[in-house]
Amino acid sequence: MDPFKTDFVGLPLTKDLADIVTISHNHDDHNDIGMVTGPVTRASTFVIDKEGEYEIGGVEISAIKTYHDKAEGTERGKNLITYVRMDGVNVLHLGDLGHKLTEAQIEKIGSVDVVMVNVGGVMSLETDEVMELMKELQPSYVVPMHYKMDGMTEPFAKMHTLQEFLDKNKFVVTGEPVHKIKVDPDSLPDDTQVLIMNA
Repeated sequence: MDPFKTDFVGLPLTKDLADIVTISHNHDDHNDIGMVTGPVTRASTFVIDKEGEYEIGGVEISAIKTYHDKAEGTERGKNLITYVRMDGVNVLHLGDLGHKLTEAQIEKIGSVDVVMVNVGGVMSLETDEVMELMKELQPSYVVPMHYKMDGMTEPFAKMHTLQEFLDKNKFVVTGEPVHKIKVDPDSLPDDTQVLIMNA
């Protein structure tokens, strides 16, 4: 989801294989399809960068048009939020969502087990807006993404750090950061928890 151009962002990203790649919008920190060197089980990698309903290899994916700003895309353009249903787990990737979701959009999304949300602010939702959206979506896990880190290039200098988000966060943080996690639909927490991933 949203592979980035390492030279633009200033952080490393290892090239990898993928059957499906989703692109929320055409900015260099979200759209480097070239990072994917080929498929795993398909003849070719399937790229989702347009609104629609997809089913690929038993994975159901909905790409819903939103905006990168609060002015219907006039400032930063469009943004796709991607909803993935696989193995009984519902995962929502918000890309660079820049506005509140409508009731109709929230209803269309439905149940969310894991949500990946930009917490760096400035170019997207600010922390209080993220908190409000999480109350509406009521996911089991919130995975923070797209925040300021050491080594990032100048375009990201004004973004908030992960710690700034955590200082204002109202949800329980799940233990230490993890590199990977297996999400089991039968053992999801009842209350929303923040899950920190390290790369």
